[in-house]
Amino acid sequence: MKGIITLNNLYNRNIKADSENNDANLMNLENVDKMTNIMINNELYSEMIDLIDLNSNNDYSMFNDLEMVYLFVHKEKDTDKKKNRSENTKREYIRELLLFLKQFSLQGYLYDFNKQKVTTLSLLKELNSRNIRKYQEWLIEVPLGKSSKPYSVTTIARKTVILRAFLKFLYNVGYIKNPLYESLLSSNVHKRDLPNRDLNSSEVKQLLEYFKDHPIVYCLIAVLTTTGIRVSELCGTRVSDLIYDEGTFWLKVIGKGNEEGEVKIHDNVMKSILAFRERRGLSTEVSLSDHSPLFTTAKNKPYNYKYLSNYLTRIINKADIPFVKHRESPITPHHFRHAFAIISAEQGADILRISQSLRHKKIDTTMIYLERKLARKNNAAHSWDNSDFVNSI
Repeated sequence: MKGIITLNNLYNRNIKADSENNDANLMNLENVDKMTNIMINNELYSEMIDLIDLNSNNDYSMFNDLEMVYLFVHKEKDTDKKKNRSENTKREYIRELLLFLKQFSLQGYLYDFNKQKVTTLSLLKELNSRNIRKYQEWLIEVPLGKSSKPYSVTTIARKTVILRAFLKFLYNVGYIKNPLYESLLSSNVHKRDLPNRDLNSSEVKQLLEYFKDHPIVYCLIAVLTTTGIRVSELCGTRVSDLIYDEGTFWLKVIGKGNEEGEVKIHDNVMKSILAFRERRGLSTEVSLSDHSPLFTTAKNKPYNYKYLSNYLTRIINKADIPFVKHRESPITPHHFRHAFAIISAEQGADILRISQSLRHKKIDTTMIYLERKLARKNNAAHSWDNSDFVNSI
């Protein structure tokens, strides 16, 4: 049965082959983004599961490494489709695992791996604990880009979680014989490792003032700040998700775990959304029958959340504003989610309401957002204000 199912089928259905040898194309991991766009399509998943079910021994040896990535990423755990991995999560997992395979395929010598023994599509079965340990050591130290800085602790933790889950899956289904996932050191993120993402109302006002003549950036900052939604949630919104109820607009969003939520759209923010759409040449009429994207690129295409995140990060951190220039780390769209929490607290909202509005599963997560603000607010030094002692200094 080996070879009956192949991702080459999916490859040929989705893009034009740029070589007569499709197998060679598939094995070429140089273009990870292209492969990710191919493998995000789940149309082969049921067919592959059917083949496994037909085999009484649940034999996965008929598949290759890329197909095992495909099976792992699209694996369904719940009959409710909304509880399975979202497309954004799947895309992230695919990309990370393809980069892992690419590293061993192109630079296996860095991890004491002899890649000459195997092809690109069959290297997973040849990995050993030493290879995994060497890879993790490299991941911690590798310099990135022009900054020559290594990955952050949070990035390493995310990569480790994905890789560990994948290697455990391979072992559990018998595709690999050794429990390589046990070779990965834990990569817990402590509070001290988290970047400072605080933004207060004064700082957001400065950004809005700076971009007041740029309706695209102005609107995106206004929406992200006043709703606390993630940039990935913003990218998935459609015109029909705007609901008018008792004089107020609400925007339906799909969050982590495909959970639905609604966020309030203030009147001034609604005006900025309409100005955004007018600049893009889009209809400013709100209709429940309009299922087109609410926010689009200049080509009227829906935003890819990573593209939009990178775009906003780049343009905001070029702003000629003192507090922007003197920050230790760049401002990203996620900072505006923190700004929502901080400004809500400034306006008197309690932490439970803030946590519910951000759709956090644990209030501890919200506490991280507000930790610095609350620590300063509750500092005992405030009791010294205007005291005889302070005034005598």
